[in-house]
Amino acid sequence: MSARWGARRCGALVVVAALGHAGALAGQAPAARLDSTRMATATIGTLLGSAMAGDSIANFGTSRPVVHAKLAEMQMRLSRGALRSLPLQSVATGRATFGTVLRRSAVVPNVVESAALDTLARLMEEEFPAALRPVIGRDSTTQLLTPVDAFNAALRRQSMAASREKLQRFERKYGPGAPPRNLLEVALNYGAQFVPAFQPTAEGWPSRAELIASYVPTYLSVPGAGVKAGAVTVAEVGARFYLWKAGWGSSVLRPGYVSFGAVLAGARDGALQSPFKGASRFGGFVGWGGAKVAVIGGRNARVLVTRQLHVVPWVF
Repeated sequence: MSARWGARRCGALVVVAALGHAGALAGQAPAARLDSTRMATATIGTLLGSAMAGDSIANFGTSRPVVHAKLAEMQMRLSRGALRSLPLQSVATGRATFGTVLRRSAVVPNVVESAALDTLARLMEEEFPAALRPVIGRDSTTQLLTPVDAFNAALRRQSMAASREKLQRFERKYGPGAPPRNLLEVALNYGAQFVPAFQPTAEGWPSRAELIASYVPTYLSVPGAGVKAGAVTVAEVGARFYLWKAGWGSSVLRPGYVSFGAVLAGARDGALQSPFKGASRFGGFVGWGGAKVAVIGGRNARVLVTRQLHVVPWVF
């Protein structure tokens, strides 16, 4: 064994010990599997420490100066002190804790820092294994790269959660349980995809808003003073907004969407009447899921209720 290799071996073992792998120095076989506890507590500071240790152990300053320079650059971009204590498993989440909201103490990597974090993790994943295994062994290398695994695991969880959420939103808006649309609404909402308020996001997430333009012969008037229950036909123009919150869309009390807009009724009550015939009556409607309530004014004012349904598919 050369003196240089021995010095590097000694330095590697000191670094491994400093990172919490005393078992490897005691002559015990290091755990071949990932340390889930350490993954859960790994921070950006831990990742930076592992990067610095791996750079030193592999002697990249001499053997791979380009990699060494890149690692140093990423370390500099992540030098903001507040970042060091940020858990890697929280970097990929967007949910704030109660304490964070109360104290306004959120620490969030900016665009440059986020890019540097991705680059640093990628460099360590690509360059460290082949360079470190001959020096400190496979298991110690795995342990040294634990922060990288923690960061990648957080990103995978975020990606999978985002994919599931996107699919659930598409299903809520366009799936079998979505509100029925007539052909006019289909055409309007297809065209509205190119209007800012209604178009999908840059990442392909569906807009929560869509247009309503329908002929509704299924409203019933609420009995009152001099008013008998009966069918009233109206034309609706408005908008529907989908509720993306988890757990909604599953019951009457927690529907998947709300709606509101204007209604127009003709002079006479009745099913399958023209809303444009005679002295028209104007009003508005609100919807809570499939249940809707409308009020029309004029001489024959009415309070109306209905359920979202189509008597003739694609028509009304």
